[in-house]
Amino acid sequence: MKRTQIYFPKELHDDLKVGAAIMKISMSEYIRKLLEESLYFRPMKDKPLKKKASLMILADNAVNLGKPDLAKNFRKYFEESLR
Repeated sequence: MKRTQIYFPKELHDDLKVGAAIMKISMSEYIRKLLEESLYFRPMKDKPLKKKASLMILADNAVNLGKPDLAKNFRKYFEESLR
């Protein structure tokens, strides 16, 4: 693996942080998954669709999202993940 540094707008950074927290993986791993999804599984001629890849990855991992009461207590878990 090669190390690189990149700057994200705050909103995008926040979305990446939340996506990684939901999947219980590092933000770096989450970004790698998004990039792989975008580069290898979506034809390049398509116009980029915001959050398409992240939703596909979340859907693929929906079984592993954790707590059975997640829907009921989403706000609580979401706020905890941002701390």
